[in-house]
Amino acid sequence: MKNFVRLIGPSLMILIGLQLLESVVVTFVLFYSWLLAVPLIDKAFPKERVQITKQAIVLGLGSGLLFFLFIFGGLKWLHTYLLNIGELRTLLMKWGFSGPGEIGLVLVLLIANPILEELYWRGYMYEKLRANGKAVYTIFMTASFYTLYHLLSVIPMFQGISSVAAILPVLIAGLFWGYTREKTDSIIAAVISHVLGDLGIVASYWLILR
Repeated sequence: MKNFVRLIGPSLMILIGLQLLESVVVTFVLFYSWLLAVPLIDKAFPKERVQITKQAIVLGLGSGLLFFLFIFGGLKWLHTYLLNIGELRTLLMKWGFSGPGEIGLVLVLLIANPILEELYWRGYMYEKLRANGKAVYTIFMTASFYTLYHLLSVIPMFQGISSVAAILPVLIAGLFWGYTREKTDSIIAAVISHVLGDLGIVASYWLILR
């Protein structure tokens, strides 16, 4: 039961902040507070899982570049079919993703987000689930609940079936980062890859949506 609460908690924070209160700032505060507070209260930050190795750096950079090209290139090519730019800009302004704090929100997304998400999902939650389960189960569960709250974010942004197309790469990335966590016994490859993936999202926002 405790692990289910830990798994569903981040999604509840997104649901409250983004869907109910309709504020990106509030969402960030609630979401990242959960990612930080739960492992701290549990005294279970996986410090031994942040070992920097050549293998992790190469794997992270290589996969991250592919994710960046897939995200930015895919949206650059298909955004006219997947997105209603006018409605999306209005939605982002409604959520508070504009104005003087815009750059700050982008930096949070680009720097804090990949680090805290990987510490939580491929670090803290991976340790919790792997202690009593097999690698395949742990990778699937962490990737699935990681994908869940992204689904809550993209449903209002994409049109109809496009939401599925938008969320599938998130699931694939979550599964891949879980795999790298298992193989390297570290979250460093996942963090590097995640940073570059988020850079693709930021580049898409700045060069296509903004």
